[in-house]
Amino acid sequence: MKCLFKLSAVFFALFIGACSDRKTETNNLQEIVVIKDGKFYKNKLPYFIKGCNYWYGGYLAKIQDTTGHNRLKLELDFLSEQGINNVRVMVSSEGDSSYPYRIHPSLRPNLEQFDTTLFYGFDVLLTELHKRNMTATMVLGNNWEWSGGFGQYLEWHREQHGTSILPKTNTWDWNQFCDYLAQFYRCDFCKTNHQNTIHKILTRQNSIDKIPYTQHPAILAWELANEPRPMLASNWNNYKIWIQKTSEWIHQIDSNHLITTGQEGTISLFNDGQKFREIHSLKHIDYATIHIWPKTWNWYDGSSLASIADTTLDKTVAYIQAHAKICKEINKPLIIEEFGLHRDGNKFNPESSVQNRNVYYGLVLNEIKNSNLSGFNFWGAIALPENVNKEGFMKANSAYSADPPQEEQGLYGVYTSDSSTWELIRSFRPK
Repeated sequence: MKCLFKLSAVFFALFIGACSDRKTETNNLQEIVVIKDGKFYKNKLPYFIKGCNYWYGGYLAKIQDTTGHNRLKLELDFLSEQGINNVRVMVSSEGDSSYPYRIHPSLRPNLEQFDTTLFYGFDVLLTELHKRNMTATMVLGNNWEWSGGFGQYLEWHREQHGTSILPKTNTWDWNQFCDYLAQFYRCDFCKTNHQNTIHKILTRQNSIDKIPYTQHPAILAWELANEPRPMLASNWNNYKIWIQKTSEWIHQIDSNHLITTGQEGTISLFNDGQKFREIHSLKHIDYATIHIWPKTWNWYDGSSLASIADTTLDKTVAYIQAHAKICKEINKPLIIEEFGLHRDGNKFNPESSVQNRNVYYGLVLNEIKNSNLSGFNFWGAIALPENVNKEGFMKANSAYSADPPQEEQGLYGVYTSDSSTWELIRSFRPK
C-alpha cells in the first residue's frame, strides 16, 4: 500500500508539472502578437509598433559580460521610458574580421561554426524585453555587407561566384556589386546555408527563461533580411520565389510568429508598385515594410538646408501614401521600419543641432498618423558620444552603437541627450 501511495504521489506530481508546463506554454502563445483585420493585436488589445532600430541589442550581453548586460538593461529601461515597445535587431551575422566595416564577432564566423556566446546574448535580450513588455523584430539576413549578409554566402562559394565586391575597397563598383549580389538568389549552396543559419536561430530554446524561440512572446516577427533587393530586373522571378519559399519554410518551423520581408519599398523594386504588391500579397508574408532614406536615395543634393526643403518633404509624403494605399488594398499592416536624417550641418557630435532632423521626424510621424499605419522604427538608438572620431567610422574595439560599422558614428543615431527628438517620439500617439 505504501508503495502504491508513493507511486500515486509521483504520478500526481508529474501530472501537475505537465499541466503547469502546458499552462505556461499557453500563456506565452497568448502574448504573441497577431494580426486581425489588417491591424496588430497583443493580448487581444490593439498594438501599435512604436519602435526603434537597435541592431546591436543581442550583441551586448555575452556570457559572463556583466558590463554589457548592465548596459543592455539601462538602455532598455531608457527606451521603455520613451514609450518604445519594439526594437529591430540584427540576429544573423556572418564572416570574420578581415573586412573592417563589418560586425565582429559574428554569429557565424565560418560555415562550420556558430558563436554560442552571441546566442546567449540574444537569450538575454529576449528575456529582458519580456520583462518590460517589449518585443523584437528579428532580422535573419542582410542585403548589405556590414553584417556579412548574402555576399558572405557567395564568398564562401567563391569558386563559383568570384571574390566579394565590397564598399570602401579598391574593387568597389555599384553595377558590378549588383551583378555579384544578384547571384545569391540563383545559388542553391548559398540559400541552403542561409537556411541553416535561420534554422539554428529558430529552433533555439532560450537558456535563461527556457522558452523556445518559436513560442517566445518577446518576438514580434521573423524578418527575412534587411533590405533584400533583386538587384537586377532580370532577377525578379528568382527573388520572388526566394521570398515565397523562405517564408513558407519559416512558417513550417514556427507557425506562431509573424513573418515579413524587411523590404524598402518600390525604390528597391525598380519603382514598380505592382512588384511591392506581389511580394506582400504572398500567403506567409504577414505585413509589409518600407524604409525611407532621402539622402541616400538622392532626393536632395546632400546639403543640410535641402534636407527639409519642400521637394524632400513632398517626396517623403508621396512615398508613404503610395505604399499605404497598396497595403490598404491587400489588407495588411504597414510599418515604416527605417527612417532617419543626419544632424544639422551634416555633423556627428552630440552638441550639434537636430532642428532639421526634428522637422523631418515630425513630418514622418504625422503622415504615419494620417495614413493610419501600424507602426514605425526610427533609426536609430542609441548613439554613443565616445564613438565619434575624426575618421568617422567605428574604430576597432569600439562599443556598438546605433550607426553600424559601415557608417560614420553619429550619422543617424539618436543620442540619449537629444531630448527634443525623444520628446517627439515620446509624445506621439497613433490615430
